[in-house]
Amino acid sequence: MDFQKVIAVATRRGIFQSAFDAYGGLAGFIDYGPVGVKMRRRILETWRKLYVIDAGCLELDGALIGPEALFQASGHLGEFDDALVNCEDCKKQFRADHLVDGGEEMSRDELAKAISGMACPGCGATLSEMTSFNLMFSTGVGAGKGLPGYLRPETAQSIFLAFPWLLRQNRGKLPFAAAQIGRSFRNEISPRQGPLRMREFTQMEVEHFFLPNEEPLLSDDLRDVTINLLDANGKETSSTVGEGFDEGIIGSSLVACHLARAQKFLTTIGVPDKKLRFRQHGSNEMAHYSSDCWDGEINTSLGWVEVVGVAHRGDYDLSAHGNASSKEFRVAVPGTEKETEVWVPDIGKLGKEFKGDAKFILEAIRDVDLQPGFSVDVNGSKIELTSEYMSQKTERRSEMVYANVVEPSFGLDRILYCLLESSWKSDGEREWISLPQETSPYDLLVAPLMTKDGLDDKAHEIMKSAIDIGVDAYYDEAGSIGRRYARADEIGIFFSMTVDHQTLEDGTVTLRERDSKDQNRLSIEDALNKVRR
Repeated sequence: MDFQKVIAVATRRGIFQSAFDAYGGLAGFIDYGPVGVKMRRRILETWRKLYVIDAGCLELDGALIGPEALFQASGHLGEFDDALVNCEDCKKQFRADHLVDGGEEMSRDELAKAISGMACPGCGATLSEMTSFNLMFSTGVGAGKGLPGYLRPETAQSIFLAFPWLLRQNRGKLPFAAAQIGRSFRNEISPRQGPLRMREFTQMEVEHFFLPNEEPLLSDDLRDVTINLLDANGKETSSTVGEGFDEGIIGSSLVACHLARAQKFLTTIGVPDKKLRFRQHGSNEMAHYSSDCWDGEINTSLGWVEVVGVAHRGDYDLSAHGNASSKEFRVAVPGTEKETEVWVPDIGKLGKEFKGDAKFILEAIRDVDLQPGFSVDVNGSKIELTSEYMSQKTERRSEMVYANVVEPSFGLDRILYCLLESSWKSDGEREWISLPQETSPYDLLVAPLMTKDGLDDKAHEIMKSAIDIGVDAYYDEAGSIGRRYARADEIGIFFSMTVDHQTLEDGTVTLRERDSKDQNRLSIEDALNKVRR
């Protein structure tokens, strides 16, 4: 199985295709069809069970568009860019690191030297000097030009901004983890290879928060997960996660936890473990705020494809938003309470002076360390709160610190592509996608042997019974039964049920398993119970 064959099968069988094809297409965007939507949903259901239900993550669904100040604080306006070169003759634009072997691992200075004087791959003219191109989609929020805003380039910032709110939902206790599934947008210079590099894509992300020096331990149930590791020095090992952590290959207990969870998730949905590895970032590719980062990669016909990143981000994100906004993103350290003088708002004076705006002022200062001269924005106007609007009192307060975070971030679109390629099997002329039942797009194919003698009516009756008990069944009566099996196999349907004349006599059907092709005669009830998840 190779890339072009995956694309052909995906298009033919309703999994995905290029978007906007009637208008010439638009690179970096794809549409998912009936089968693809179901496959994605099965993958997401498995991910939610592992992270939201089993691991107890708090779930969030954040907004897609954010204000400019958010992305200024997060560093996306200044740092979230790719190196761009132009051809003045043919007007084509290129991502610089794609023009040089090993370009993605080079520093910007090394890349600039490597492409200096390089000819355009299209027309042969000399390329321009390298410039930086920010990858975010900009927009205006409101009438006219509106306020500047951006489509989110990752789902993570929604979770970071919601941290104070989520902390209250968790009764102020750390550690806790928050999970989010949603669309993100990056204006890639040269999107390529279908779902592997897109401008609109779906992420599944977790932010696991904990107090500094109180990182959660590697749990016993995750220690024994077997994993393939490629460390920053290029050394490959296959061991348990516990052994990798004990030997210092994995430097963080919580990173080790999430490497194990990522391994379990990817193999559960059908990625063969021999095609899966976790590669540690070297110092030249590590983000400046990360102390450790691993990419989960799947081996494909295009090489190793990254589908998940697990990063120890320290307190970078929460401190950035805490310093840039009016909200309190720090947490109290248990056991550090002491008496201290603090400023508190004088609610009566605020109400008398600012009337209806007082409630907005109180909301704005609710989580901040209040001091005379503090400014708040209310309805577009800046209000400075002098000491006349507050008073001092003695309170018992704890030491305040920013929580640290470990982040596993998954790309759904890449996972789906890699799953299709890595689970493809062939036996002579027979070809099929060997998906586990958890990610099979349908639970069952229902196929009448022929469309006469009441067999099709009985098949439709069984279809209704299946749906009534929660079995997602697929009906097919076109062509020979062999061709129908082949079509079902090609999209990974795990079970196929044939309705024949004996069904009308004794209420039994033939139930066929996809990979083994084993067929068993069962009652309709027993067959439906077997395929029900």
